[in-house]
Amino acid sequence: MRDPSGPQPPNRPDAAERWPAQLVGRRLREARHTLGSTLDEVAGAAGFTKSFVSAVERGETSPAIGSLYRICEVLGISMSSLFATMAAPDASVVRRADVPGTYFGGEGVVNYVLSPHAERRAQVIETRIDPGGSPGTELWSHPGELVMATVVEGSVEFRFSDRSTVLQAGDTIAYSPAEPHSWGNPDAAVPAVALFFQVPAEY
Repeated sequence: MRDPSGPQPPNRPDAAERWPAQLVGRRLREARHTLGSTLDEVAGAAGFTKSFVSAVERGETSPAIGSLYRICEVLGISMSSLFATMAAPDASVVRRADVPGTYFGGEGVVNYVLSPHAERRAQVIETRIDPGGSPGTELWSHPGELVMATVVEGSVEFRFSDRSTVLQAGDTIAYSPAEPHSWGNPDAAVPAVALFFQVPAEY
């Protein structure tokens, strides 16, 4: 069993608000109780230690996004259910200044969902990545038909099981979210910004 406790979010004044660890942990625990499963059962099925899953449920650790996907799969819930809060207005226009940043796991990554919440056919997410930041080194996959990512600033490395490629500002990549993958900022000094277009919407 592995204990993939990821680093905590960067020490920023509003980091706790953008990484709702207590909320995520509570929803995972509620889903486990609804399923009637024990910590041992969930940990075993996901391939993690009992102490790691327990720490996630208590909001004491920020796991990599791949780890969250695996726990959600065992519990039979979607990732989006962990981060849903109050219903968003069904407006067709989203103002960037009104969008809060959110951590979906990993280290040094903040996401801004720019597309209207009511539009589920596709989704646009602005992702800001600190130098060396990544949602996790472990490759992961998730439901969906297509992901297209355009690097706006800096550079982003996309990794797959059999290849990797570094994109610079202005470059675009398309891939299936079902293919195990990960990405991160390979630069140790310069932050990066990328726009992810997903079909259909996930968050």
